[in-house]
Amino acid sequence: MHAPRPLNVSRRRLLQGVGAAALALAAPPLRAGAQQPGVTARLAQYIVAARTRPLPDAVVLTCKHHILDTFAAMVSGSRLRPGVLALKYVQSLGGTPQATVIGADYRTTAINAGLANGMCAHGDETDDFEATTKAHPGCSTVPSAFAAAELAGGSGQDFIRAVTLG
Repeated sequence: MHAPRPLNVSRRRLLQGVGAAALALAAPPLRAGAQQPGVTARLAQYIVAARTRPLPDAVVLTCKHHILDTFAAMVSGSRLRPGVLALKYVQSLGGTPQATVIGADYRTTAINAGLANGMCAHGDETDDFEATTKAHPGCSTVPSAFAAAELAGGSGQDFIRAVTLG
C-alpha cells in the first residue's frame, strides 16, 4: 500500500477552486424538458441573473485577491518597457478624461485607459494565471471593469461583480 502523497496546493489555487465551485453552484438550473440553450445563451442568462444575486463570501474574497494582484501588476508594469510604451501610445491618442491610467499622471477615455492598464498588467508577467485554461484573466477583466466602473459611476460592489463575472 502506498502512503498518501501530501497535497501541494497553493493558497491562490485553493481560492481559485473555491471561487469557481461557488460560481458553478450559483448557476441557475435548467428546467427539465426544456430545449437546452446554446452555451452563449446560457452564459448570457447566467450573467443577467447574477447581476442581483448575492456573491458568496469566498467568491468576493477571491475576486479581491485578483484585483489587488492585478493592480500591483499594473503599477509594476507601468515602469517596464512594454508599459512605458503603452502609456506613451495612449497619451498620444488624447481623449476625454473618463478613466484613470495607473502609473500615469493623466486620465483618458475608458477604452484607452483599459488598454493601457491591461498592457501594464500583463507587461511584467506577474499578473494572475489560471492553470486549466492557461489564461491571464486579471489583465483583461480588471482594467476593463475598472474603466467601465469609472465611466458609469459604478460602486465598489459593481466593480467586484463585473470582475467576478469577467
